[in-house]
Order: sequence, then C-alpha cells, then structure tokens
Amino acid sequence: MEIKTDLPDPTHMFQELYSQLNQPFAEITNEQVQMVLVRLLDMGPEDLEKLLAFLFLKIEENEGNEAVFCWLIGVLEDLVKTDLPSMIPSVMIDLQHALWPWLPNHNYKVKGVVAKLILTLGKGGHLCTDSAIVLIRFLIDECMKPLDVSTSDKMRVNDERKKLKTLCLEILTDCVHNPCMTKLMWPMLLEYITPDQYASISLILSFVLYLAEKLQHEEQDALNINYSECVLGTIIMPTGNRRTPTPQFLFLQLMVLSYSNNVNKKIRENALRILSILHHQISKQLGKGWILKIETLLNYLEGDEQCYSQKFWEEKVLMFLDYTLQSITKQKWIFHFLEDIISQLRLGQGSPNEKSFLYQSWGIAQKVLDYKSSEDHLWTCLESINCKEEEECEGFSYGVGIWASGHLQEALNNLERMGMLIEKLHDGKILYYLEVPTCKEMTWLLFHSYQKVLLLVPKEQLLPIVETGIIEKLVNCFNTSCPDVQIRRAFIQSLLMAGEIMAQGKSLFFQTNLRRAATNHLLQILAAESKEDPDTSFCSDIMTALSYLGELYPPLNGEEVDLIISCCLTCVFSLPPKNDSLTGKSPSRMPGKSLSQKKIEALDNIIMTILESQPTPEITFRIFKHLSKWLGLENPVLRIGAMRLSQLLFSFYYTSEEVRILPYLGFFAGALVPRCFDQLPSVRRWASSTIISVLQGNKNNKLSGFSEIEGYNLKTDGQEAEAFTFMPIDIAKLIFNYLPLGELLNFLYTAFDGIMDRVTCPQSIVSVLRMVVEFNGTRVRDEIPAIVTILVEMMHSLKDELVQKELIAMIQQLTKLAPKTVVPCLLKTPLPYDKDIKELWRLFGNDACLAMLVLPVLLHCNKGQKKETKLRIKSHEPIPPFPKETQALWEVTAALEFKETLDGLEDKIFTTYFLSLPHLSREQTLESKAQSSIEPTSYSSMEAGFKNFLELQGFHNVVVEMENRQVWKFLQNAQFVHIGVIHLCRSLIQFPKILNHNVLHSLLPFLKSVEHEYRLVCTALFSELLGCQEMGALEKKSMNTALKLEIERTKDINPIIGYLAVRALGNALVGLPKEETTTIRLAAVTLYGHLLSFVNKKPVFVDQVEKSLGSLLILLKDNDPRIVKSSRIVLRDCSSFLQSEPLKEFLENLQPEGEINFPQFYGKVYNLLMEECSENEDEALMSKAVSATEIRCFMEQQDMKISTSGSPKEFLHL
Repeated sequence: MEIKTDLPDPTHMFQELYSQLNQPFAEITNEQVQMVLVRLLDMGPEDLEKLLAFLFLKIEENEGNEAVFCWLIGVLEDLVKTDLPSMIPSVMIDLQHALWPWLPNHNYKVKGVVAKLILTLGKGGHLCTDSAIVLIRFLIDECMKPLDVSTSDKMRVNDERKKLKTLCLEILTDCVHNPCMTKLMWPMLLEYITPDQYASISLILSFVLYLAEKLQHEEQDALNINYSECVLGTIIMPTGNRRTPTPQFLFLQLMVLSYSNNVNKKIRENALRILSILHHQISKQLGKGWILKIETLLNYLEGDEQCYSQKFWEEKVLMFLDYTLQSITKQKWIFHFLEDIISQLRLGQGSPNEKSFLYQSWGIAQKVLDYKSSEDHLWTCLESINCKEEEECEGFSYGVGIWASGHLQEALNNLERMGMLIEKLHDGKILYYLEVPTCKEMTWLLFHSYQKVLLLVPKEQLLPIVETGIIEKLVNCFNTSCPDVQIRRAFIQSLLMAGEIMAQGKSLFFQTNLRRAATNHLLQILAAESKEDPDTSFCSDIMTALSYLGELYPPLNGEEVDLIISCCLTCVFSLPPKNDSLTGKSPSRMPGKSLSQKKIEALDNIIMTILESQPTPEITFRIFKHLSKWLGLENPVLRIGAMRLSQLLFSFYYTSEEVRILPYLGFFAGALVPRCFDQLPSVRRWASSTIISVLQGNKNNKLSGFSEIEGYNLKTDGQEAEAFTFMPIDIAKLIFNYLPLGELLNFLYTAFDGIMDRVTCPQSIVSVLRMVVEFNGTRVRDEIPAIVTILVEMMHSLKDELVQKELIAMIQQLTKLAPKTVVPCLLKTPLPYDKDIKELWRLFGNDACLAMLVLPVLLHCNKGQKKETKLRIKSHEPIPPFPKETQALWEVTAALEFKETLDGLEDKIFTTYFLSLPHLSREQTLESKAQSSIEPTSYSSMEAGFKNFLELQGFHNVVVEMENRQVWKFLQNAQFVHIGVIHLCRSLIQFPKILNHNVLHSLLPFLKSVEHEYRLVCTALFSELLGCQEMGALEKKSMNTALKLEIERTKDINPIIGYLAVRALGNALVGLPKEETTTIRLAAVTLYGHLLSFVNKKPVFVDQVEKSLGSLLILLKDNDPRIVKSSRIVLRDCSSFLQSEPLKEFLENLQPEGEINFPQFYGKVYNLLMEECSENEDEALMSKAVSATEIRCFMEQQDMKISTSGSPKEFLHL
C-alpha cells in the first residue's frame, strides 16, 4: 500500500501508517517508515516533538497490543538511528523519561524491543546523563535474573528470556566499556555487589573491577565516592530504589564473597582485587601492609588446587578481617561495621556458610570495639540463626568465643542472659517479643559457645573465673535441660575443656558440691553412653573429664572414688568391643587402637590421677577392689586391659614417694593368683611380677611398664612360649613366706572366686591353695571351720576330676589335723547333701586311720548318743533328728573294711542306727519326690551301712534273716515302720550279743522321749523283747523297767505306740516270770478304766463293756488289793454303759473299800443278767450271756452255791 509523501507534516504520514495497522493483513515495510523519517531531515524540532507526542500517545494506548506496541517502539528506535539534528539532549532526555513506565512490562518480547531501543540510545551516545540510570538498572536487573529450568510448557518463554538476557548483557557490556558512561556506571555498580546474586555476581564483579582499574589509572580521586550526592544506606532495596553502600557495608559484602564456599575462586579473586584497589575508599588507615595481606590471599588462591583447603582458606579470611579491624583505630567506623553485620543478619539472607562468617565477623567486631555491646545484638543473632544448620551454630559459637577473647566478662554476661532465656523456655514461658530457637537448640548452642570461649580465651584469663563463671553455669543449665544425646555430648565437651584448664593451672576447686554435681552428671551420662553405638560413644571423653576434675584439690573422698571407678569400669568392661575378635586363642591384631583400648587409656588416666593426688594404701585398695571384678572376663582383650590397669596401678603406687604396706594382702594375693595361671601368657607374666611386688612391698622391686605393643597386642606363638610364668609351688612358697596368717581366709575366699574354667587353669590354682594350707600346718587350726566351708563350696562348683582330688586331699589333710573340728563343719555346711559330700564320707571310711577319727566325732555330734548315768530321763527336752550326721554315719560305715575300726564303738553305732530308723522313711519320701526314677540314696546308704556293720562283726545270719523278712521294705514306708522294727527285732533277738546290756540301757530312756519317732521304735523293740523268756532271764532288771515304761506308753497319744504297748503287755505274760503277771493285771485294769473315759455310749462300746463285765467282777477276788480297788472303781464307771436299770443301780452302789459277800454278790449279778436275757431275745443280749457264763464258771471253780431257775431258756442262754 502506498502512502502520500507530499503531505506537509510527517505526523500525518505516521497517522496514515498507524491507521493501516488496524486493517487485516496489514504490512508496513521498513522502507515506508524510512520515507517518513527522511522528511524529518528538512523540518525543525517542533515537528519532531509532535511526532514523539503522537508516538508516545499511541504507545500508551496500545500497551496491551503486543504487535502494535513493538512496532511503535521500533519506530522510536529507527527515529533514534536517523540521528536528526533536531535530536537535541533535552529531546533525548524526554524520550528516556517516557520509557520508564514501560520497563516493568512482563512481556519478554516487549522487553526485548525496549532493550534494543536502549542499545541504540547507547550507541548514539545518549546514555551519558543521569536520566539513563534507570535504563541501566533495567539492563542490570535483567542480566542478574536467573533462568528457570526449562519445561515443555515454558520452553518458548524461557528462550525469550534467554535472548533478552543475552541482549541486556551485550548492551551492559557496551555501556561499561563506553568511556562516556564511566562516571555514570561508577559507583552505581557497587550497589549490586550482594552475595545473594550468585547468578550474575561474577559479571558484576568483573564490571566493577574493570571500572576500578580504569579509574585507578586516571585521576587521583577518580575512585572517590561523593556520598553527599548519594543516598547512603546498607539495605538492599528493589530495583530503582537502591542505595549506595557505605564503606563498611561494601567491605562486608566483599569479605562475604571472599569467604563464601558457594562461589568459585574467580569471584573470590575479583572481590579481593576490588578491596585492594578501594583500600582508601574503605578506610584511609588501610595502607600497603593491608594490600600485602590481600596479595598473600590471592597467591594462595592462585596456587596448586591440590593444596587448597576450604577450612584453611576460611581461617585466613577471618584472620585478614581481624587484621583489618585492628588496623582501623576509628571506633565509630567499627561500630558502623558491626551495625551493618546486624542489619544483614536481620534480613535472614545468605547460605549457612555466609551466615557463619557474619556471626564470626560479629564476634571479631565485638572484640575490637570498645563500646559496650547492645543486648539487642545478641537477640538478633539468636533470632536469625537456624540451629538445624550446624555451620551456622559453629559460626555463632566461634563469634562468642572471639568476642570473649577481647571482652571476657561482657561475653560471659551475655551468655548468662542466654542461660536465663533458656530457663524461661524450659519453664514454658512464652516470649512474645522474641522468636528464638527451641529450648533444646538453645541449650546445645550455649554449651558450644562456652566451648569456644574455653578454646579461644587465654588460659591465664580463664583460670580465675572458670569455676564460678563457666562450670557452675554449665551444670545449672544441664540441670534444666532435656536428656538429649546432643546436649549430653555438648555438656561433656564443655566440662572436658573446663576441667583441662583447671587441671593445667593446678587450681583449687572451692565448691566441692559443684564438683560433686558435675561428677554425678558425667557418671549418669557415662551409663547412658555405654549403651550407645561404640563407634560414636563419648565414653573416653567422659572419663578424661572425670580425671581432670579428680585431679583438683581437695582430693576426692572414698565414696566418690568408689563411685567413679565402679562406673568407669562398668562402662569399659561390661560390653564387648565392637571390633575386637578372636583368631584361635589370640585376639586379632588391629592396625590401630580399638575403641575399647582408648577407653582403657582414659580409665588409666583416672586411676593415675586419683593415685597421684592420694597415693595411699587405702585408695589403692579401693581401686583394685573394683578392678578385681573384671580380671576374670572371658574376652581376652578386655581381660588384658583389666590386668594392664592393675599392673599400672601397683607400678604407680610403688613409685610414689611414701610407700606403705598395703592392707588386706589376702585380698590382693587372692585376686592375683588366678591370673598367674591365666590362659594368656602376657596376663600370667604381668600377674606373677605384680604379686611379687604386692607381697614383698619392696620399692626396689618396681614393676616394669607396658610398651605400646604389649599393652594392646598379644604375643606370637613363639613369644608365648618364652613368656615367664611361675609354677604352683613357687607361688605357694611366696604366699606362705609373706602373707600374714590372719589374711589366709581372705586369700582363700578371693582366690576361689577367681577360678574360671574358660579363663584359668583351676588345677594349678587349687594346687597353690592346697600347698599354702599344707605349709601352714597347725597354724591354721583356728581357721579350719572357715577353710572347710570354702573347700566344700569349691567341691560343688568345680567338677574337674583332678581339681576334686586336690580338694579332697586338702579336706583329708585337715581332718587328720583336727577331726573334731572338720567333721562338724562338714555336717553344718549349708550346701545340699549331694554326691560330692557322700563321696567324701566314703573316702573317710576307706581310710582306716580317718575312719577311726571320724566315727567317734560323728557319734558325739548325735545328741541321741549322750550317755545316761540313770535309767530315768531327767529332762523331756526334744532330741531333734540329725539327718546329716546319720547320713554321714551310714556312708562311713558302709565304706568300712576292717573290724578293728569298730572296736569300742559297736554299741554306740547300733544305738544310733536304731534310733535313726524312722528318719529313713522320711528321707526316702523326700528323695522319691525329687528323683522318682532313681533309687533313694539315703535308703541305699543306710542299708549298705547297717549290713556292713553286721557283716564286720560276723553276724551274716542276721543279714540273711533280715532279707527274708523284708525288713528294709517295711522301713521305707512311714506307715509300716513299726512292723519293720518288729521284724528287725525278731531277726536280732536270737543274738543277745547285739542287744546287750549296754544297748538296752541306752535305749530304755527313749521310751519316754518327747520325739514320737524314738518312742515308736523303742516301744516296738521292747514289745518283742518282753515276750522272750531268755532275754527276760538275762536282763531281768532291764525288762522290769521296760515293762513299767510300756505300761505308761499304753496311754500314749500316738495310737500305734499305744497298740505296741498293749501288745508288749500281752507278750510279757509269756516272757516274764510269774510274779510279774500281777503288774500286767493291774496295768490292764487301769488301762481299761482310762479307755472308758475316752469313748461314748454307742452300741458298739456298750456291747464291749457288757462282754468284759464278767472279767472285771472276777478280779474283785484278786489277791492284790490294788487290783481289787481298781476293779471296783472301773465297775462303777461301767455301770453308766449298762442298759439294765437294776444292774446299773446295783453296781453304782459298789464302794471302793469294804467287805463283800461274794456268793451273794455274784449270785445277784448273775440273776440280774439272766433276767435281762430271758426278757429280750436278740443278738445284742449275747454279750450279757457271755458275762453271766464267765461268772457262773468262776463261782463253780470257787465252790460257791448258785441259785438258778432251772428253766430251759436259762440253759439255752448259757
């Protein structure tokens, strides 16, 4: 489409072109635009202004129409390119101002055409005025914006952004290198030096460095910044409203870039070079020395990358910062620098590494500044810190430590405020004015801050205040903290460092309660840490801290020593080390020290520290008492560690200035002797040398220390063969020569506790003990009971045959020395009576000499064998059973081989056996419950013992007779013991040599014993003997006494004993002489009367009374008046059982004394009985008939006249 070119005003021509844009498929070529612009060459400025006004109006109207908008901006670009004479500066300034509202447009295509317009303006030299600053900032902002990650949906937009950024970078580069724009770009570019602009910071620094180097070679003051023409400030504001950074803020930003680990080396180098060039602009006090420091840093950066260390670099940058602030003496400058740091922290921007640098810079500034610190600074730091980032926490802690190195008390006061804040948080108080980390995070941060104070402050400054100013605060804070692993470990490290400082300064710990509290906390943590993963455990650090606290004066008391040593040993030895293993019989050799070995070293420090402050025998004993518990560990590495600590303990003690003899030598020797026979050669050697020094107590016999290899590694097989060890006899002689007799028991007890089959050689240890006892001989007489107790315990716990032989030999040896002491000790042992003790009794029986010593003692121990001088027992005190004594007697007797060993003891042994028969059934019942399928050992022992006893005396026939009568079968059953005793007596009664006078004399008193078992067996025995006429003739006096006692037993509360007593009375009628039957009749009548008082009037008892009525009536004519009197009394008692009222009334009138007309009396009773029988005919009247018949027969024998009715019925009843 053609346009008219003969129009007088180019504006009308553009209006016509613009109108064509609204038509469909409108295309306006660049030639048409140029044709219009050519017309402007001949026109004045007023026509240009009209055209610009028209264009700006249309641009504003079409801001939302991308195509029209871009076309109009292109027209402006073409207009600038024409370089018209009318394009005066004022017109260009108006043009630039008109562009400002369209810079924030979000359309990247629009931004692109605007950028091209700015490029055209720059090439035409129209960006040299202050009005171009906004356009330059637009370019910088677009260059600094990072690109988004490309996606399928945003790829086109991202490409446009990339093109725009490339275009802006090109334009900006041209602007920087344009000499006309240097003063415009400087110092504006300084505003963009911010660490958060990582995407373009390299570009900004390169531009700033280029301008700085360029200006440096121009005028002398070209780099100076006229702050009177700038808006000062440090806060980074949005685009278009930035502020020129102050020297302090510029220095801070460049230092952050130099320190940051988020930028490359090139950025660090550029930042340092800019600092070097601007040293006078930062401070007039920074001279050549400061520049040399920067050159040193640059040389390190430009050096070998393999030698580069980020940590070392950060330390160098911090040292450079400290040097800078030390060089600037103006306190106001440093104060503003500190304020800039706080302002930067308030923004909360930057990476953890950069914030760490800010915290440390804050500490350096606080150290150098003489002004009193603001409490707000501390709160700002706490609010800005992210405690989940360890690097930030470390930076804050180091900042506090650096601050304290210059103003210790001021820093401690602020930490105390922090502690008060933690206490409020712990109590649940809400802090409306602060947004600080949690109580746990604050506590951890506080502990780390104290650590850095202890690390960075000179020790001579810390010594006076470390106890009250730091340790007390640490303990108080830990009291209110939560039991967290991180807090525990931070507390450990803090106390460790504080304790080390106090220990190095040899200072006093004035507050002993504070030290005790700190120690208790450490011990509690130690118990918890011992359960943690060994690879991360802090146990060694805890023990080191404890050693530092224990080194201080006043020394620890005994209770504290016990607690510390016990807890530390439990930590070191309770759990096996993770990496220690066994290869064959030796632990595998580790390339370095294992964790357990490190803990052993730490424990060694504790022991040495305690001994160094208190080198007394008492403290040495306390420590070794705890160590001895771990000397028998099965783990070889830990056992070596425990032995190593023990050896070093005595080595250190004997090298102290004042050595005194150790107390409780028996305990020391007893704990070390098992180690002398340890399976590990190194332990044997160390234990042997140690026991020599302990017993001799000689300073000249000092123990050799451990080399590194000896302390942590075991020897090779060849070295093990050469290891020095003692023989058992050597150790025994050493103990005999140097150990006091009073310590012998303690030695035996302790040595016995140290015997372990898997760790030591029990036979060698027991051999030592046996030889020690043997060497002492009669000197140990008073200690025999305790020694026997120890030996019996060892017999039950050590089952090795060779060890058992050694122990038995020791007991036999002691028995020969003092049988009256050893045997009761064996009987009173609290251990169960099992096969070991039985075997011991059998061995005593096999040895004729020992049997002759042991048997009398066993018989004497049994109180039942106490000799009675009279037949009547004077006391009714119970005679308790002695199962252990009788059991032992059975075992010894069963093992006897020679009759001579029984000489003089036969009667006592038999009596003891006989009285123990009831115990057999009791023991058999208990044993059958415990071992149902096994033959009762007590029964077999007793049977074997009694048979052997009879066989040795030549009574083989008695043994056969007992077998035939099944005596032992009856004796096993508690219900048939009396039957077994009866059969036994029937077997023995044929041999008066066995049941002789002495035996009978010894057994008679037991008929009145309070123990029913003794009464039972003796009643059964004498019931049989009373029926033997031969025994009655030989032992007439004893039998008479037995008869009287048997009569008393008829009233026994035990029915079986009463039955046996009545049976004895019946047997006595046959076995006793005639004159003795009177006694039996009297006893029978008396017993009958007693029975009437215990029974009721049931028919069965009434029938029995009516049957016995005839016998009682006949006894009224007995020759013995006692029988007559008793019979009268019993008859009166029987009357109440009779059913016949006449007969009952007749007998009730019978008097105990007075004459009786017997024919008339018997006739009356006879007639009354017969009348009762004639009136009632039933089976119950048979008893009356029996009594009537018995009376009639007696009357006929006495020739008494009897009056009868003569009826057939009477004779029928009779």
